Amino acid sequence: MVWPASLNLPSKRFRLLIAADTANCTVDVISEFAESALIKGMVYFCAWGSGCSRFHDIVDEVIVGDELGAHRFAPPSSEDVIMTTWHDDESLEEALDFFTTCAFPTDGYAEHSGYRVVICLANSEWASTARKFLREADFFV
Repeated sequence: MVWPASLNLPSKRFRLLIAADTANCTVDVISEFAESALIKGMVYFCAWGSGCSRFHDIVDEVIVGDELGAHRFAPPSSEDVIMTTWHDDESLEEALDFFTTCAFPTDGYAEHSGYRVVICLANSEWASTARKFLREADFFV
């Protein structure tokens, strides 16, 4: 799992939902992916699929580690945090519904964060489900 280097986002910040089976991914692989997403401007992260709670926890560890060290992802104010959620007891459609209707960053991160990215890894059925849901919810670009 590698952040797509060719992905050019039209905004400074974005919200991300990952649908993936990450149960067998190493901590290093997930951490590198999270760091890349955060560097690109991720301000809200949702995880869905096998291992999603672990994926979420590793993303949180990357964020906290940065707060204690390099401050590459420093928030606009002390009131702001990068939000993270996991959706292990929900269908993909339910996770997508949450992502499109409830995944709002904190106030300082809200500006320039309307762009949403959904990545479905290694499962064309999930990708089809996501495309269909996002089209019907009028979120598909």
